[in-house]
Amino acid sequence: MEPEITLFSVIMLLGAAHGLFLALALINTRARNGTGHFFLALLTLTFAIDLGHEFLYQSNYLLNVLVLAFVDPVINLLYGPSFYLYVRVLTDVSAFKLTGKRWLHFLPIGIGITICVMLPELDAEQFKKLFYADQVASGKDEKVVLSTISGIAMASIISIGIYLVLSINRLVRHARAIRQQFSSIERINLNWLRNLLVAISILYFVLIFGGFFSQIFGLDENFNNLLYLMIVAAIYSMGYLGFRQPVIFTQSEVDAGKNSEAILPTTEDEETIVVLGNASKYKTSSLDADMSAALRVELQRHMETENPHLDSKLTLSQLAKQLGISSNYLSQVINEQFEKNFFDFINGYRVEEAKRMLADSANVDSNIISIAYDSGFNSKSAFYTAFKRYVGSTPIKYRASLA
Repeated sequence: MEPEITLFSVIMLLGAAHGLFLALALINTRARNGTGHFFLALLTLTFAIDLGHEFLYQSNYLLNVLVLAFVDPVINLLYGPSFYLYVRVLTDVSAFKLTGKRWLHFLPIGIGITICVMLPELDAEQFKKLFYADQVASGKDEKVVLSTISGIAMASIISIGIYLVLSINRLVRHARAIRQQFSSIERINLNWLRNLLVAISILYFVLIFGGFFSQIFGLDENFNNLLYLMIVAAIYSMGYLGFRQPVIFTQSEVDAGKNSEAILPTTEDEETIVVLGNASKYKTSSLDADMSAALRVELQRHMETENPHLDSKLTLSQLAKQLGISSNYLSQVINEQFEKNFFDFINGYRVEEAKRMLADSANVDSNIISIAYDSGFNSKSAFYTAFKRYVGSTPIKYRASLA
C-alpha cells in the first residue's frame, strides 16, 4: 500500500500538531495552577498522540513505522487518569501532589506498554492483513497480537468509563462544597469543565458504539472518522478554556478550611461523600443545640446590622472570623438552623436588599444593574438567577408590580 494523503488525514495531522503545541504551552506557562496545567497538558498530549497515530494509519505511513503500530490502544489508557487527576487538582482544597497511591493511576499504561513490547514482531504484510484488511489472524503470532491488542482496547474502554464516573462524582461534590464556602461562584463553578466532561462522555459513547455496534449497521468507518473529528474539536476548545481557569481555593481559604467538613475530602477514598443537610454530618461536633440556637440569633443580628452580604466576595471563613467562631460551627448553624448552604443563605439576604432598593422611591431612577451590584451581587446573570429563584419574577417585573 502506497502512502496517500487525504483531507481527513491532513485534519488529523493539524489537530495533532495543535495538540502538541498546546501541551508544550501548558507545561511551560507560569501560573499558580501549574499542577493542573500539567495534567491538562497530559490529556492534550494524549489527544495529540492519538490523532498523530490516526494520521499515520489513514495515510498508510504506519506500515513504514511499525514500532508505533500499537500506540493507539495503549495511549487510550491515559485518557481516564489524566482527566480525573486534572479534576482532582481543580477541586482539591489542599495542595495536590502526585505522590503515593496516586502514581497507581498510571500503572495500567505501564503494564500495557510492557505487554506490547513483549508481543511477537509482525512484518508489514502481516500487519496490513490484520489492521487494514479483514482482521482475520491465520498464524499463531497474528492471533496472539490480535487478541492482546483487543484486550488492551477493551481495558482502555473500561478504564475511561470508570474514570468518567469518578470525575462526575468529584464535580458534583465540588458544586456542593463551593456553595458551602463562597457566596459568589460564577468564576469558580467549573461549568466549562463540566461541559468538557460532557464532551468526553459523548466521545466515549461514540467510541463504544463504533467499536461494538457500528459494524452491525455498516457505519464502522463513518463513526471512526466522526470520533477523531470530535477529538480535534475538543483540542481546539479545551486548551483555551483551561488557560482561563482560575485557582479555585486561595491559600487563605485552604488555611481556613483545612478542618472543614464542607470542603471536599483530600484523601483517595472516593466513597466518602459529603451530603449537605445530613444530620449525621455533624454527629461528632461539640456544638450543642443551645449553643447553635444562640449562634443563630447572633448571626441574624450580625447580618441585619453589619450587612456583610453586601461584600460580593464574602466567604464562609471571612464571615466566621467576623463572628469570632470557627468555619465549622458557622457552617453547621447555617445548615441546621436555616436548612441552607452558605451560598443560598447569603444570596437570600442580597435578594432582600435588592427588593428593598427596588421598592425605595429614592432609587426609582437607578438601573437594575447598579442595584444588583449595590446588593452584593457581582454579575447580572447571578442577580437575575437568584432574584427569580427567591421572588418568582425578574427584577424588572417586580419593580413594575410595585409601581
